[in-house]
Amino acid sequence: LKLQFLYLIASRAAPSTTMVKAIKTGETMSIPEGVTVTIKNKEVKVEGKRGTLTRAFKEVPIDLKVVGDEITAEMWWGKKLTTSTIKSVLSHIRNMFTGVTVGYKYKMRFAYAHFPVGVTVDGNEIQVRNFLGEKRVRRVTLPEGVKASRTEASVMKDELVLEGNSITEVSITASQLHGVCLVKKKDIRKFLDGIYVSEKTTIKEVL
Repeated sequence: LKLQFLYLIASRAAPSTTMVKAIKTGETMSIPEGVTVTIKNKEVKVEGKRGTLTRAFKEVPIDLKVVGDEITAEMWWGKKLTTSTIKSVLSHIRNMFTGVTVGYKYKMRFAYAHFPVGVTVDGNEIQVRNFLGEKRVRRVTLPEGVKASRTEASVMKDELVLEGNSITEVSITASQLHGVCLVKKKDIRKFLDGIYVSEKTTIKEVL
């Protein structure tokens, strides 16, 4: 990332309390090979070999545009805290690049001491049974674009794999699955049962 277009002006405060304010702050980010980016009204559309992702940044006071093979993000009259959102926006777009090129994969393991946790994938729904011996079936609905599968027991016992292009949807699904298996009204130092993320990686290896 290159820091560009930084122009400073001193405010009309007393000399002892002079503040510096940025008129225009901006950064650029290169677009990877094989990825197409379209920006219209702060809505970023990224297309790659794995699919298409779209995200809007309309609530952020920032100017986004494609210049050649780079994305330029600019902000006018921004304070220090406000200009920090430039890096955040570019990080979101970079995650979209990763999603449409190699994809995201989260691996989750089941932890239990006595009652074995039964996890099944039924269509677009993950069902958790026998958590702490309870008969209630816990359910998590998979968002569009996220796939879940059980790993073969001969390869890795008690493992569930989540895959998708959007890191937001994959991570939220993992969070929801962890959240429905929280231990309530017991000492969590002793009752460690649950479903936890064991590894965060990509579907295809990054060269």
